[in-house]
Formats: sequence, C-alpha cells, structure tokens
Amino acid sequence: MRLARPVYESLPLLYVAIGASAVLIAYLDPVRTRSIFAFGIGLLAAVAALTVFLHRQDYRALSREYTGETIELPSKLDG
Repeated sequence: MRLARPVYESLPLLYVAIGASAVLIAYLDPVRTRSIFAFGIGLLAAVAALTVFLHRQDYRALSREYTGETIELPSKLDG
C-alpha cells in the first residue's frame, strides 16, 4: 500500500503520540490487566514509529546517493 508523502512523513509522530498516551494510561490505570494491555500497545506503537522513521531516513540517504541513472551496457560482447 502506498501512502502520500505528507501522510507517510507524519506517521512516526502519530505513532509516538499513540505510544506515549498508551504508556501514560498504563502508568495511571490501577487495573493490572488494562495497564499491561495499554503498555503493550504503547510499546508496539513506539517500535512502529522507530521502524517507519528509520525506513524513511534510509530511503532519503539512498535517494541522495543514487540518482536513478541507468548503466549503459554494450549491446554486443565483441570485445
């Protein structure tokens, strides 16, 4: 699935916000089961944010390094 660039760029921020709010809920909630569930969601959201952020960073680095030019190969191997 392809997303528009502004949406894809804002995903790590959204995931961090979800993760931080879930961890805060886990900290403030006195019920153990809900607290563990909220902490798990927060941890997964934080990992997702880091994954998307690092993927975008790697893509930007590769885009700067490789301009997309094709290699001209000889059509005959006569030597």
